[in-house]
This record gives sequence, C-alpha cells and structure tokens, in this order.
Amino acid sequence: MENPFFSVRFRGYDRAQVDRAVARIRTATDAGAPPHPDSLTNMGFQLTLRGYDTAEVDEYFAEVARTLRGG
Repeated sequence: MENPFFSVRFRGYDRAQVDRAVARIRTATDAGAPPHPDSLTNMGFQLTLRGYDTAEVDEYFAEVARTLRGG
C-alpha cells in the first residue's frame, strides 16, 4: 500500500485523524489482518481548517476497500 498524498484545502478532514487511520490500516494489513472493507466507509473524520481534501480522502479509502474486496 502506497503512502497517499492528499491536497490541503481551506476546510477539509482533520489531517492527524486521516494520517492515523492510514497508519492503522497499513499496520494491520502488513500484519496479515487487514480491516474489513465495510469499515472503511464513513470514517467519521472531523472537518477542520487546512484539512485534507475530503473527496481525495474518501476516494482513497474507497479504493483501499475495493482492493481488499479483490476488485
């Protein structure tokens, strides 16, 4: 799994929350226990000033879920 790059917007998802979620997924996947794909939707990130682009983050997690489903 690659390190994702997300654009920073005036208002977007809290960067620390997103970074922690990406790290948890990577750690679990590397340990052979990837998360269930359904757990990657509606992650509940808070909106904040100078946050990650919400569409990019949502697409990243959707792509990870598709990969975990085998498609």
